[in-house]
Amino acid sequence: MTEQIVFYGKGGVGKSTLISNISAAMVEAGFKVMQVGCDPKADSCSILNGGFPIPTVSDRLRKNGSFRIADEIHQGFKGINCIELGDPGNGDSGAFLEIQKIFDLIEQGRLFEETKPDYALYDVSGEHSFAEYHEPIRQLGARLVYVVTTADFMSLSAANTIYATLERLGESQVPIPFGGLIPNGISNSFEESLISDFAKHTRTNTLGRVPRSLVVRQCELYGKTVIEAAPLSNQSYYYRRLANQIVDQSNSLKIKNQPQALTGDGLRSWAREWADRLYVMENGLVTDGAAI
Repeated sequence: MTEQIVFYGKGGVGKSTLISNISAAMVEAGFKVMQVGCDPKADSCSILNGGFPIPTVSDRLRKNGSFRIADEIHQGFKGINCIELGDPGNGDSGAFLEIQKIFDLIEQGRLFEETKPDYALYDVSGEHSFAEYHEPIRQLGARLVYVVTTADFMSLSAANTIYATLERLGESQVPIPFGGLIPNGISNSFEESLISDFAKHTRTNTLGRVPRSLVVRQCELYGKTVIEAAPLSNQSYYYRRLANQIVDQSNSLKIKNQPQALTGDGLRSWAREWADRLYVMENGLVTDGAAI
């Protein structure tokens, strides 16, 4: 049975690069993996394919109407099955219908039964039609959801919006278990603490920590994952560790709390508290007799 795992996150947080390296680490460990790109940019799988984009299902659907979904799979690094769903539109009713039709093709074509991956990783933008993707992915049997974030406030604010949407969707259906918030591109302990505190205030947990590194940029410029182009680097360790944690979670699947989004006022209040802490650190102030 294929373990289907969903990753959400704001554009620009490095989600696609992260997921591609997780896929590469999993296939390196002996698992059969499929990566499903659900982003309008259709670049989720590019670094698994030598830096080149692959044709999208949505483009094929508009041209041909019907086809065999398994024919849209492209073989990436070490045989990773790569498929890009493409751009369904701008979140209107037509986009929803196209998304539904694509997932009907996946279900009717018995994509997972035919290709038999151990893991299917969905790369879903947290900004474009992600709510429309969530329900058909849930119906296909997704078992875990992760949200990827950096320490930037806009990224955390987007994560909070994703939480709010997951809460709303969970009111009318059985929610997909939440695996955790994944900190990506972390430069220092302050950023790590910021994300950990956000997770605490939204009643969830963080999973792993992937530091910022020029090795990632170098490998992207080569059109490859870190696992492929720099397999002995320190950075590759973080991806392998995170992949192992995800595999362990999928095997145990202990039900954790669903995230609880902060209100608008709550998010602004939390942000101001951290702005005050940063001001104290930058200015070397002493509070209550303790140097910062």
